[in-house]
Amino acid sequence: MLNYTVELFRSLDIPVRKLVCCSGDLADLKYRSCDVEAFSPRQNDYFEVGSCSNLTDAQARRLAIRYKDENGNKVLAHTLNNTVITPPRMLIAFLENNYNEDGSINIPVALRPYMGGKEKLIPNNK
Repeated sequence: MLNYTVELFRSLDIPVRKLVCCSGDLADLKYRSCDVEAFSPRQNDYFEVGSCSNLTDAQARRLAIRYKDENGNKVLAHTLNNTVITPPRMLIAFLENNYNEDGSINIPVALRPYMGGKEKLIPNNK
């Protein structure tokens, strides 16, 4: 799941990195968590755009999520969470990394089929 998030951002020409969270930074219930951070040219630093967590059976315990195993025994499920896109953060990362000095925005190759083949968005200057 984490790699899907990373590849999505990279397909939009947004530099990203994965950051494994230390145990002191984990929220309640999380067993393991990784953040996806995008580069911000404006800040010259990375900022969080998504996260992926393994909650083992902690969330399932609270929600009573069970399944039957091959012997018919009820077993707590393990749950995962992945924030692939947070629209405001993704849009900021997209605009900052594809912005040109003339105000135009480069359209990544992955989006061009949905944009009628356009390579750039050019502002209307009045």
